[in-house]
Amino acid sequence: MPSSDEPLSHNPFWKGVFAGEQPQMRRGRHFFRLLSGGDVPRCHYCLAPFAGFGAPIARAVGRGPWRRSHSLCNQCETVLRTQPGGTEVEMAMLFADVRGSTQMAAGMSPIEYGTLMHRFYRAATKVFMANDAIIDKMVGDEVIGLFSVGVSGDDYVRSAALAGQEMLRATGHGEPGGPWLSIGVGVHTGVVFAGSLVAESGAYEMVALGDPMNFTSRLVGAAQGGELVMSDAVWSHVADEIPAQPRTLTLKGYEQPVTAHVTRVD
Repeated sequence: MPSSDEPLSHNPFWKGVFAGEQPQMRRGRHFFRLLSGGDVPRCHYCLAPFAGFGAPIARAVGRGPWRRSHSLCNQCETVLRTQPGGTEVEMAMLFADVRGSTQMAAGMSPIEYGTLMHRFYRAATKVFMANDAIIDKMVGDEVIGLFSVGVSGDDYVRSAALAGQEMLRATGHGEPGGPWLSIGVGVHTGVVFAGSLVAESGAYEMVALGDPMNFTSRLVGAAQGGELVMSDAVWSHVADEIPAQPRTLTLKGYEQPVTAHVTRVD
């Protein structure tokens, strides 16, 4: 284990993980491909089935879906625990924040507010899993999903933008009666350091770090309730699918204004 002041290493293992080409996590593919026929959800790496007649067998050998991404099984995730460090990789990031959460919490009992956030987390989990994201964080009034080639497929940026729309719909935006929870969503893509950090105690945390994460946080901070705010880098992937209006934003910590693209759902 590296000491606390030792720099993070570029571990080639993680390059393979995020490219979907990690041999250690592709073992058993032939067997698991045969185990369940048809188009069933599977681990992106070993092909362990999460549905169909083969799913109980896969679960029995520890290959049920990982709780943070239904694109990976539990067994493949345990491989990640053995590999400290990480790599620089292009990812798309989705941040979703509750609007007015401080005032909302002040007007509710703790259990009422907790129940509402529980519903929010469950809605986000469903959206993230359906779009092959990794759940990075669910804390307080914010959820974060990560999308990469190895986990989410070649169209991972598009998947992140579509997931942003689904997050708005999942919280009732676009419904005649209005949302049951007002949220804003920010989506960006860029090169981050992604991998695992291991504390002296042995605790393990999969992370994505770098300016793109900070930038996405600023984008979601600029989103009003019911808005999906996309960076230029994301918009270029979905301009033909998602109607949006350009908006010039001045983001805290960034000297120059940036152009983002803002949309709502019907």
